[in-house]
Amino acid sequence: MKHMFINYCQMSDEWAKATIEERKKFYDKTKESAKEHGLDLIFFGPPWGVIESATMVLTSEKSLDNYYNWRIAGAQLGLPAYIQASRTVILLEAPFLME
Repeated sequence: MKHMFINYCQMSDEWAKATIEERKKFYDKTKESAKEHGLDLIFFGPPWGVIESATMVLTSEKSLDNYYNWRIAGAQLGLPAYIQASRTVILLEAPFLME
């Protein structure tokens, strides 16, 4: 079953102060870590219509556990604490509608 994860992130002051190179390193490490957990990071950028300052969109055909484990592993990447809070909307594909 295909899943989509829309993760709204409230970024920290450290993110606001980060250079383009530091932000790129964060993005690259985040994308690499997601891939190691069976997730594809397909979008990272500012959202419109919500209070958070950044959004990550990921897809996967693995279980929900992969997303959960990836979020836990993210804290162990040794990256600056750029995300101070987040919330996730999880979408599940309805295969019977997609036929």
